[in-house]
Amino acid sequence: DGNGNTLTVTNANGTWDCAVNAKGGTIKNLTVKGAFRGIFMGAADGDVYIDNVVIDNVCYTFNSDGGSKEFGVYISNSTLNGWTSHSDVHKEVVYTNCNFGRGTGGYKYAYCRPYGTTRFVGCEFEAGYKIDPLGAVTFENCTLDGVALTSENLATLVTNTAKATIK
Repeated sequence: DGNGNTLTVTNANGTWDCAVNAKGGTIKNLTVKGAFRGIFMGAADGDVYIDNVVIDNVCYTFNSDGGSKEFGVYISNSTLNGWTSHSDVHKEVVYTNCNFGRGTGGYKYAYCRPYGTTRFVGCEFEAGYKIDPLGAVTFENCTLDGVALTSENLATLVTNTAKATIK
């Protein structure tokens, strides 16, 4: 529990440098800045819960390349500004009531690449944000630049609409 504090990491701009390396547990009430990867997951020994976290001024917000099909990733009430990407190594990945936007600092990405099945529930996407799904993605009650996400405007957000479903 970050208790509303900010974790700013400096001199961590190498490819695998991260502010937080999670394998399981809960990360909450925290702002993460400055590292190449904000929250990274290279392995899993339990579910990961990220709640009320702002990740900005990083290249990758949440990123994983390791995990376990036994465990999921649950990100809620958080702001992810930058490049969000997770491998197809989790039971599920669910974003609930999250805001996705353009990164600040040296990294100006506004992008998400989910490699596995992913759900976005009640999420807000900034204008210009792009999702490039390699796994199936589902959207429930999401908005793009304040407008409800529908099948008519889905292609504005998603690069491959064949992999996307709106509920």
